[in-house]
Amino acid sequence: MMKTIDVVAAIIEQNGKILLARRPESGDQAGLWEFPGGKVDGTESQPEALARELSEELAIHATVGVYVASHQREVSGRIIHLHAWHVAQFRGEMKALCHSELAWCLPAEAFDYDLAPADIPLLEAFMSLRDATLKGSC
Repeated sequence: MMKTIDVVAAIIEQNGKILLARRPESGDQAGLWEFPGGKVDGTESQPEALARELSEELAIHATVGVYVASHQREVSGRIIHLHAWHVAQFRGEMKALCHSELAWCLPAEAFDYDLAPADIPLLEAFMSLRDATLKGSC
């Protein structure tokens, strides 16, 4: 039986744009773009894990907002259960400590990047949720 790993991802939004982070050339899915985040450790909640990962990867102190969506897929012989959370507020100067590059783009423009396959359904869910929220605010 394949090992299942819970992973959290941040859809960080600022001024209508979202953050994409490029995976380093060494390691799994090298060079692909993703939402930053990482593994949930032990007894951490998903928001706790995401706040820790964003501190480790981007040197920011994030306020984890609403849950967006989850997606499961096989990657390198493991089942990755990826959970996306919206982050609209953070403190600190963002630095790419674990990624080769960072990019801000409009959500629809993110499809122009070579996204990690597991992140695509999360982006689609975020865009649907965002559209529903925008329509509901009229």
